[in-house]
Amino acid sequence: MSALPFRGQERVNLSTAEVLIAGGDPDGVDVLAEMFAGFGVHTPRRCASGAEAQTIVGERELNLIVVDSALADSDGDAFISWLRRCGSPNAWAPAVLVTGHTTPAQIFKGRDAGASFVVRKPVPPLVMMQRIVWLLNDQRAFVTSPNYCGPDRRVRSVGPPIGMKGRRHDDLSVEVGEAKTPNLEQDEIDALFQPKAISR
Repeated sequence: MSALPFRGQERVNLSTAEVLIAGGDPDGVDVLAEMFAGFGVHTPRRCASGAEAQTIVGERELNLIVVDSALADSDGDAFISWLRRCGSPNAWAPAVLVTGHTTPAQIFKGRDAGASFVVRKPVPPLVMMQRIVWLLNDQRAFVTSPNYCGPDRRVRSVGPPIGMKGRRHDDLSVEVGEAKTPNLEQDEIDALFQPKAISR
């Protein structure tokens, strides 16, 4: 996936973002497309079926994929699961699953398919924008295993329990060791918070 054409700053510019919106309900797709037009996305790609979405994934480089849980020929979970293992650079693109059914089982199903987020319908624009901004700063690793492919489901990295070895090489222990550097004095701490003039 290419670098996103916007950064986590005060303003988010989506004018050059390639966004795919897939959903079996044409009215629902129109609502989402209008929402993204309001965000500045010029031409979101629209499709009704998983087969159409797969074709677009193979043809275009995408920055964001928004999938309804109900597609014309399958469900959104199945499409996201396919996406994560399709071999395209788009396999790593952020994928937001929107659904009207938000039982724990449905949420876990979307998460376990590899969705970056699951969002309840009807989707308020503010909620969608908050998720987009969060995804801009998402530093989670992408996990590929026999049973799961997608962003690391551990949003908070707290490390393994005390006395247990982590499953990954970068897991940190929750035990706090001895300090490696001296403590700062209060005036040194205060200096870190002082505004500094920037020369251009």
